[in-house]
Amino acid sequence: MDAKEIRALEDRVARAENAARKSEENTAALIASGSRTSVSGGSSDEQRCLRYFGAASVKQLLETNTGDPRYKHVPEELKGMVRELKSDFDISRLTQQLFHGEQRDVGDMAGHVKGILDGSYHAKHVLAPKMKAFGSTVSGAGDEWVPTMVSSQFIEEFELDRQVVDQFKTINMPSSPFDVPIQNSVTQARIQPESCDPADNLAAANFGTSKLTLQATKLVETMCLPEELNEDSAVQILSLCRTEVSTAQARAWEAAIMNGDTTGTHMDSDVTAASDARKAWKGLRKLALANSATVNFSAAAVSVANLRAMRTAMGKFGVSERNLTWIVSSKIYNQFLALPEVSTVEKFGPNATILRGALAALDGIPIVISEYARDDLTAAGVNAASLSTFASVMLVNRSRFMWGVRRPIRVRATMDPTPPGDRWLLASWWRGDFKGMPQSATEVSVVLGRNVL
Repeated sequence: MDAKEIRALEDRVARAENAARKSEENTAALIASGSRTSVSGGSSDEQRCLRYFGAASVKQLLETNTGDPRYKHVPEELKGMVRELKSDFDISRLTQQLFHGEQRDVGDMAGHVKGILDGSYHAKHVLAPKMKAFGSTVSGAGDEWVPTMVSSQFIEEFELDRQVVDQFKTINMPSSPFDVPIQNSVTQARIQPESCDPADNLAAANFGTSKLTLQATKLVETMCLPEELNEDSAVQILSLCRTEVSTAQARAWEAAIMNGDTTGTHMDSDVTAASDARKAWKGLRKLALANSATVNFSAAAVSVANLRAMRTAMGKFGVSERNLTWIVSSKIYNQFLALPEVSTVEKFGPNATILRGALAALDGIPIVISEYARDDLTAAGVNAASLSTFASVMLVNRSRFMWGVRRPIRVRATMDPTPPGDRWLLASWWRGDFKGMPQSATEVSVVLGRNVL
């Protein structure tokens, strides 16, 4: 296929995607035009939010979980607007509770915060204008419905740019432990004799079943705020701290998915603390090493030949590129960009890295960059006190792994109860697990490329 044919194909794909997007928007508008919403007309982003989510008021919008599968058709920019509104709402509540003596949350019960729209600079000049834009009259707003809002509600659907975690399907865990039934073997039709002799009847065969047990691990991050913070600075500090304790959870998830190990002595020599999140579960690198599912790059940079050898090592689990993902560090990603097979126009057409400066996929398999893909490993693929100068490449069949969530991220603030404390403590909690199909000679759904220079 020459460059002209490639461009024509790209144009057809773009037109098809635009048509599909327009169809989804029309469908969303029809869904949102039901009896749930009294908002009609208007083309502002705020009015679009109300229509897309089928909300008749700001209250309903704040009570909406933008991550619900029912709203997958809603454009990301509108979901972001709703989450930002919730964030501002939450910060105003925390400001009132921490610095103005309003009733604090107890457990999962929300404290009654009066005058939430006029208690601080942030409330008056940030939250109130936004609520007006969304259609709230603002006058007296808050007292009649604010107590029903739980401070952690926004945090529970807090979504971060966590590319590795997002590769895997999410399962909500109604309990811990939680068993997920799986099929671990299949049957095959057999020859049926033509005789009517009962002795020739074949015995019934059943496919094999098993289960994966998700066991929730609790992760926590804390941060303290001095009581001396004044109201004007508190808003910015609160926003920063809340984002930080939430982001800390996402960092821990990705680090554990990539480098987790639950054995007595962690495979990496620099992971020693019992509280290290990388001891929460067995991560992808550990699973590949334990299954001897590795490809030795022989102290050389990445090459298409070695990368395809990784795919070959997966057997049937490496056939469909739709289920596969490369996970690499930024260092290795730059080596991907320099591969001769994708860097020149004559070999890779208009998508050549020399033109685009980026590479989204190789062999049709998407590339995900993780800062937790280690570049300080030995040739064997683990971190040690010496000779840890090599990088790695991960190839995973994401359909064979799952992400279990028992408790979404929650953030709370409370006063330090100790006499010398005089400070506020901000903390985040999360409970969940990461698990995949048991790796074996017949199940190779993750492969590690090791000894990469």
